Amino acid sequence: MNEALPVRIRPTARIIVLDPADRILLFHAMLGHSLEPDRRPDATGYWALPGGGIEHGETAEAAARRELAEETGIQAAEPLPLIATRDVTYPWKGRRIRSLEHFFFVRAPSSAIDVSGWLEGDRRWMRDLGWWTLDKLTRTNDIVRPPRLAEIAFALSKGEIPAAPMVLPEQ
Repeated sequence: MNEALPVRIRPTARIIVLDPADRILLFHAMLGHSLEPDRRPDATGYWALPGGGIEHGETAEAAARRELAEETGIQAAEPLPLIATRDVTYPWKGRRIRSLEHFFFVRAPSSAIDVSGWLEGDRRWMRDLGWWTLDKLTRTNDIVRPPRLAEIAFALSKGEIPAAPMVLPEQ
């Protein structure tokens, strides 16, 4: 990564969503290049969790609720446990982004999703929002972020909520 690029700090909130059948909700982020050029040079994006930037004055949990509703139509009534955090830096449009990520968990009451709340910017790079079985998540050769997502989702599906948020690696 070009260390001379300016750095922008971007706090984010992401949500691990499991439906009643223990499937996880993911979307495909279209970047036009691979995050793992050594392993998957042909990949033009990666699979990711719903979520996005935390707005000024907003808590991470409030941002998670807002993003969840905007991107999926799912309304979370109960408190969202903070499952993990991650500090990752990556190049984006001529600068470096330092993303301070907060990962929350919610169990969706059904598998119904609604993408009518997607913003125009979302539609430019987000595709294929849908449910994955945890088995498919474990077996995929596609790039999935954050790291260890399958392991975390399996534990959550069994009701294992960490006592304190895990710190995830960049890759």
